[in-house]
Amino acid sequence: MITIRLMGGLGNQMFQYALGRKLSIINNEDLRFDLTFLLDRMHRDNFVFRDYDLDIFSLSCPITFLSRISKNISVGPFIFSEVFYQLGKRLFPKRFLAEHRNYFYDDTIFSGQKSLYLVGYWQSYKYFYDIEDVLKKELVFCNSLVGDSLDLYENIRSTNSICVNVRRADYVNNPKANAFHGVLGMDFYYQAISIMIEKVHNPYFFIFSDDIEWCRNNFNINYPVFFVDHSYKGPKFSYYLQLMISCRNFIIPNSTFAWWAAWLNNDKEKVVIAPKEWVKNKDINIDDVLPLEWIKI
Repeated sequence: MITIRLMGGLGNQMFQYALGRKLSIINNEDLRFDLTFLLDRMHRDNFVFRDYDLDIFSLSCPITFLSRISKNISVGPFIFSEVFYQLGKRLFPKRFLAEHRNYFYDDTIFSGQKSLYLVGYWQSYKYFYDIEDVLKKELVFCNSLVGDSLDLYENIRSTNSICVNVRRADYVNNPKANAFHGVLGMDFYYQAISIMIEKVHNPYFFIFSDDIEWCRNNFNINYPVFFVDHSYKGPKFSYYLQLMISCRNFIIPNSTFAWWAAWLNNDKEKVVIAPKEWVKNKDINIDDVLPLEWIKI
């Protein structure tokens, strides 16, 4: 059995699923999710609570027994899960594994035991690039676009669309997130837009953001622009992600949600522009995060 402890928002959970799925394939083992970290609502300073979001996809992975019995407990389930992990790590150190370093591809994860319990974010495309076709077939949305969202999708697909994603929210308001991730300035976006204008004929910019009013007030682009507000978000932002994926080109911030939108897009000629500094600490190497063909600025 391959067990993944899910943590973080949808983008992080997708990275964790992708590694778990790769290990389940090569080890011929079933994959299951430990949700206890997500279910626990014990107070943590400067912490953004997240929910289990992979259920926007038609996945068949079961959850652990502790996760099932913890669904009605708001405080404490993670403690029990952590005790289980620490005990397992002491007794079976090769089966209970934690990520050693964020944003770093560690191929030793594939040389251990067949049955594993994994803790980490595993944010590298290198873990699963060779099962890309499998992941794209499995990450099928439960809810199809309807109404205005479907109309917008048709507009996106009929133009030389460029998804511009702007992440603010917790990156601005949460001191811990701001200290680690920082916030991209307009200089990054205008440089990326200039590159896109050179590469894309008749570009049409679709701006997605958790602070769309800020975007309306700060973006000045002399090309068609559509600001995609949260009326298009759908269940757990599944419409938002589908609409982003449907764009033909991408300008993304240091966000795993936007990373997956760009990666899941199937356009062979797509242009993806991302920040070369994924976090504030410039000493952290992110070479394993961004695919080689993406433009880093």
